Amino acid sequence: MSVEDRSRLDAALAPPHHHRAEDLDRLLASGAVDVVVVGAGGAGATAAIATHDLGASVVVVEKSTHPGGNTEQSGGSIRTVTDAPAMAEHFFHLAQGTTPRTVMASFVEHLALVPEWIQAHGGELGRNGGSGAAAVSRMLFPATHPGPAYPDFPGADALTGRAYVLPRRPGREGGAALWDFLDDALAAAGVPVVLGAQVTGLVEHGRPGAITGVEVDMGGRTATIPSRRGVILACGGFAYDTEHLVQYLGVALPTVSAPGVATGDGVRLAQSVGADLWHMGAVSTSLGYRVPELEAGFYCEVRDYGFVVVDQVGRRYSDEGSFENHGAVHEMLARDGRTGRQLRAPSFLVFDEQTRLAGPLTRQPNGANASYPWSRDNSAEVERGWFTRAESIARLAEALGLPAAQLEASVVEYNARCLDGAADPLGRSPERRREIVGPPFYGAAVYPTILNTQGGPRRDEQGRILRPDGAPIPGLYGAGELGSVWGPLYPGTGNISECLASGLLAAESVCGSAPST
Repeated sequence: MSVEDRSRLDAALAPPHHHRAEDLDRLLASGAVDVVVVGAGGAGATAAIATHDLGASVVVVEKSTHPGGNTEQSGGSIRTVTDAPAMAEHFFHLAQGTTPRTVMASFVEHLALVPEWIQAHGGELGRNGGSGAAAVSRMLFPATHPGPAYPDFPGADALTGRAYVLPRRPGREGGAALWDFLDDALAAAGVPVVLGAQVTGLVEHGRPGAITGVEVDMGGRTATIPSRRGVILACGGFAYDTEHLVQYLGVALPTVSAPGVATGDGVRLAQSVGADLWHMGAVSTSLGYRVPELEAGFYCEVRDYGFVVVDQVGRRYSDEGSFENHGAVHEMLARDGRTGRQLRAPSFLVFDEQTRLAGPLTRQPNGANASYPWSRDNSAEVERGWFTRAESIARLAEALGLPAAQLEASVVEYNARCLDGAADPLGRSPERRREIVGPPFYGAAVYPTILNTQGGPRRDEQGRILRPDGAPIPGLYGAGELGSVWGPLYPGTGNISECLASGLLAAESVCGSAPST
C-alpha cells in the first residue's frame, strides 16, 4: 500500500479524537493549551493521558498520518518490578556510567506504577509466557537460555520476573494491542491527536529561556501552538536518519521500524534550544536482513544448525549459536584493528538445504513488515533473490562478493569439527552445530538491524531535558526512546517499559504532581 493510499484509508477510518492538520485552528480556537506532546507513540500517548489525569489540557501533535509509532509494531512486553532497588542498580551498571543512579531509580519507581495505571484506565494485564518474557534472553539462532541478558552484573536476579503484555485482540497482539489500549484511553479522555502536523521548532520566551510552545508545519502552512506549562518531546529516534547513523554508529543500518517515523526530528529540535545529548551510539538491535523492495528490514532467525556466519573476507568470528539477541551489535560493529574497516556489517549467513527447509528464516511479527506472508520453506524469498542459491561454496562466495578460497576454508574447517566432535576455537558447542551439506548452498547479508535507537536529549530524574551544564531547560521534557535511559548494554523488554514509565514521569513533572490511578 502506498503512503498516499494509507493516508486516505487512515483518514476514512480515523476515530473522533484523531484530527487532521487542517483541524488545528479549530482545536486551538480557545487559546493556549497547558501541555503540547510531540509524538503519538507509546510514550507520547502515556504522557498525554497522564497529563489529562492531572487536570491539565493537552494536545498531541504527530507528523505521520498514522499514530502508534514503534510501539504498535513492537512485542509490547513490559517488565515486572519485584525488587526496585536491585533492578535500578542492575540497570545503572548496564549503562556503564552513562546514566546516573538517580535517573535509573526514578525510571524503576515509575515503572512500578504502570500496572495499576493500566488497570485504572480499563486495561488488563496478561503474563508474557513466550520467548519474549523477561526471564529469557532470546538467542538469534535456535536456542534460548534462562535468566537475564547480562547475569554477571549486580542486581541481575531482580530481572527474573515474567514480563506482561496487554491481551491480544483479533489480529492485534503485542505492541498493537498495547497501542489499541492507549488509543482507546486517549479517546476516553478526549485528548485530541493531530496527525500530519510536523513540529519544526520550539518557541522560547527569551533566549535562552523557557519553552512556551511549538511551531508546526501543516502541509506548507505554519502555525504556533502556545503551551502554558511546557512541551514533552516523545517523537522517537533516528533509525531512518542516515546522517545520524553514520555519525554515531559508523554505518547506516537497516531497521524494522515503520518508514518515516524515526527521522531524528526530536534530536534536532532539542539541539536547537541548547540541549545536551547522550547515548547517541546506543541502539537496540536484532540480527536481520535488508531487502531491495522494502524500506523496512526483517528479523533473522535460523531454525536448524547447518549454518555459519562469516565476515566480509569469509572468516567466522564468533560463536554464532550464542549471539545474545541485542548484544550481537557490539561484535558486528567492531572495526578491524589492522585495516580500520568494518568487516562485519554486513556479515553473511551461509547455510544448507536442510536449514532452508527447517522453517522460516525470520520471526514474526516483523515490525513494519508484519503482514508480509513469509513462505514456510523460504522458497518464495529465494525466488525473490533475498537469499542467494548456488551449487558450490565457491560459486556462492562469488555471488555474495566474498573470497572463495577463504569461505571454502571456513566451511571445511567448521564441517570437520562437526564430524569429529573437536572443540570449536570460537566456542560453538557440539549440540549447536551441524555439518553444512549440499548442494545447494544458500547465503544472505545480515546486519545488526535496529529496533530503535536510544540517543537524544539528556534528561534528569524528573524527565526534564538538560543543557550541557546540567541545568534544565524550563518547560521542556522528554519521554520514550528519544534520549532513552539505556546506554551501551540493553537488557531487552526495556524500551516499551520506558515508554510508559517515562510518559508518567514527564506528565508528573510538567504538571507538578503525581498522576492519579
